[in-house]
Amino acid sequence: MPAMLLLKLTLAPLLVAAATLVTRTWGPRVGGLLMGLPLTTGPIFLFLAIDHGPRFAARATVGILCGLIGLAAFAVGYVAASGRAGWRRSYPFAAVLFLVVSIVASRLGDDVIVAGPAAWLALVLATVLIPRPRRDIVGVAPPWWDLWVRMAVVAALTLALTAVAGTLGPTLSGIVGTYPIALTVIVTFTHAQLGRDAIVAMLRGSTLAWTGFASCFLVIGVSIEALGISASMGLGGLAAVVTSALVLWIDRGLARTALRRAVREL
Repeated sequence: MPAMLLLKLTLAPLLVAAATLVTRTWGPRVGGLLMGLPLTTGPIFLFLAIDHGPRFAARATVGILCGLIGLAAFAVGYVAASGRAGWRRSYPFAAVLFLVVSIVASRLGDDVIVAGPAAWLALVLATVLIPRPRRDIVGVAPPWWDLWVRMAVVAALTLALTAVAGTLGPTLSGIVGTYPIALTVIVTFTHAQLGRDAIVAMLRGSTLAWTGFASCFLVIGVSIEALGISASMGLGGLAAVVTSALVLWIDRGLARTALRRAVREL
């Protein structure tokens, strides 16, 4: 088996497996924060950069940032739909929102400096619109096949997307590469097993973490042609960590302020 094919078959599924185990150990909110990292988009972007070069990859980052605007719509749409429907209807609604909003956002143009702040704004708005979960999440034991099915689905979707992405051009390739493969698998399984409150917690955590995702690809888009794939992705990873830490610190501070206000009102 060629090394690149083996990497496509294993890298994203192993990352999703790790996120799944973290979710089971520390809960949906922490799992959502981990799912906010580019667990599938990162590998797909790496494959595109290797196959098509830094210039193609730089333009693909604009599509990825437009896809993040679509992901904000995905999260808000899923939470809204899940108030009245199960995952079978909530997911298609959110998926259509992702595609429509991402394509509309791509009309912003090819400037990564414009797309990056637009993605941040959309994600902050999504975080405001998604409520904090109202109660603790009670877990249930998943079936033995659960993790293996998740990994198999992610591997199949990753292969399919990387097979067609290069033929679409860099912007559409970036949007397709941002499609929430890992999130689709984990959100639908979590919704079916733990219920709506778990999904609200997970998607709110994800929108917070996606701000780091936006920082990551903004930095990569600005630097990849000058610095190359490895250095730019390293800087992007650093930007993601710093942004995520800052956003989490602000969110926790706001939560403590809201709690103190609620206590004073009692």
